[in-house]
Amino acid sequence: MGVQTITGPRRAEELAEELNRPGRLRPTVVVTMARGAQRPYIDAGRLATELDGLADVYLICEPAASWAFSRGMPEMTQVYGGAGRVYPTGLEWVRDLRRSRLRFAYSEAEGTATTERLLGDGLRAADAAGLLTVRAAVPDRGPATEVKGTVGGCPNPSQAMVMLEDGGYATIQVGLLCPGVASDRLFERGMEVHGVHDERSRRLDVSGMRTSPGERMAEVVDGEVLLGRVESVGESACEIALLPGFPSFLSRARVTGDLTDDLRDLMSVGEVVPVRVGAGGTSLSMVDVDDDVPVRSLAVLPGGPGWLAPVEPPAASGSGRSETPDLSGPATVPLPAPVPNVRAPGPSYLLPRPTPSTLAGRAVQVLERPVRKTALRSALLAVEEERSAKRLALVEKARLEEELRSSTLEMQHLEAELARRIGLLDARDRELERLRRRNRKGAQRDHREMLSSEDLFADAEDRFRFDVTVCWARRIPAGEKTGRPLSAYRLGPRFLASIEGTPGVDRAKVVDVAMEVLTGLAGTSAGRQMHALRTGLGGNDQPVRRDDGATCFRVALQRNTPQARRLHFWKWAEEIEFSRVVLHDDYEP
Repeated sequence: MGVQTITGPRRAEELAEELNRPGRLRPTVVVTMARGAQRPYIDAGRLATELDGLADVYLICEPAASWAFSRGMPEMTQVYGGAGRVYPTGLEWVRDLRRSRLRFAYSEAEGTATTERLLGDGLRAADAAGLLTVRAAVPDRGPATEVKGTVGGCPNPSQAMVMLEDGGYATIQVGLLCPGVASDRLFERGMEVHGVHDERSRRLDVSGMRTSPGERMAEVVDGEVLLGRVESVGESACEIALLPGFPSFLSRARVTGDLTDDLRDLMSVGEVVPVRVGAGGTSLSMVDVDDDVPVRSLAVLPGGPGWLAPVEPPAASGSGRSETPDLSGPATVPLPAPVPNVRAPGPSYLLPRPTPSTLAGRAVQVLERPVRKTALRSALLAVEEERSAKRLALVEKARLEEELRSSTLEMQHLEAELARRIGLLDARDRELERLRRRNRKGAQRDHREMLSSEDLFADAEDRFRFDVTVCWARRIPAGEKTGRPLSAYRLGPRFLASIEGTPGVDRAKVVDVAMEVLTGLAGTSAGRQMHALRTGLGGNDQPVRRDDGATCFRVALQRNTPQARRLHFWKWAEEIEFSRVVLHDDYEP
């Protein structure tokens, strides 16, 4: 349908009335122009193109129309001054302002980012109204064919460009494929894609490439650590999605060993966290997931990038105190220069006494004729009344202009104050996320300390075996213990001394990896890099073997660390003997 322009107060009032009726079938996007701007900072044309059939897009381009629209809308739901807003179907957005967020754009540069936010808002509103499903079921409006192509790049978060095999090009509307996920988290340059091509709109529908979450989860290796996004969090449970729209439930015991922890102090909705996953995604756990363990994110589409990127924790300040400004203080936002007081000019200023005109000259001549004095007085009286009406109109105009300038100044102040508070809230959100990360790491550390067995055994081997058993009991789910028992093992004569004698490695890490070796998890984890120790550094050199037939294996305790520590162990038949903890360059069994 394109952009519908609102150019008068009456049409703006009608739009407000339409939005306040509950029977709308599609969301509505309203974009305004900033005072003095030649065109809107927000790209209303692009919104209309990409939301075609999903939302109605309106552009209010006159101040009078903007004021009329604001007067007709409920408090805190207006849009003005170059900003934009998406109004979902129904009227729930009147009570819950989070459903219809006001998106500001103070310049053309900000307009691009704001357009992207409004596009995301519009797609989410369309999805909530069931329009994405309906659209997928409607036959294409233009000729469509099955084609193949290669992704050339992602010009913005909502689109991917594709070079087709025949030399043409097409665009993928990411919001229709996977709402809420940016294009560069679904596609990357050189990725091969296929789908239905609408030749008229040049759009490529690749929804047929998307496999079910179950198929993607089937690729997961038992014990692998993946990135997940926190979808919801309560006091004792949370939901984490390893794929968009596919959340899994985690109880408190799967997140922290302290059953008194409030999970809301450890994580926040939208945060990206590492999660250890069982084969096929059957079980998730955040306990005993260390920072040095390699992680990856599942791809939504075959051949695509992981849909989540690891988020580096915000750097703490040197003093350890929050840098978040105080919201209670007065605003320090620079305001526009005050508008000088405009006085309504007096009659002599507005209408200076003209020089005698032709009409006045004729009037003087008529005055000399007594027979026409009455008609002349009537004419002069009418002219004076007209002048008086003009003077009053000009005075009223000046008053209204001053009122408009004053209201505009106040609106600019309110917008600046709102932007300041939004910035402060964003800063507090970042600080809260940093504190939650620190709390979560502290909970995991406290959990390890709580399980310390240092004072429970006089014999070092008894203590190590106890620690391995406790680690197995806590990390292996109850339903999987039968399939993952601890193999028979013994400790070599130098093993326990090597733990104490090798600096830079945590004893709890050695216990964890030993448990993984005994249950077979280490052999399936890419991060453990388990392989046979060879007689030389060449790939074709023979493995190191003992006279009794045992083969020496090497498994990573650390990664991406100078002289990353390794664990050596002997394996034969169904038994294991732990040999030594060594530095990376130590190849002695």
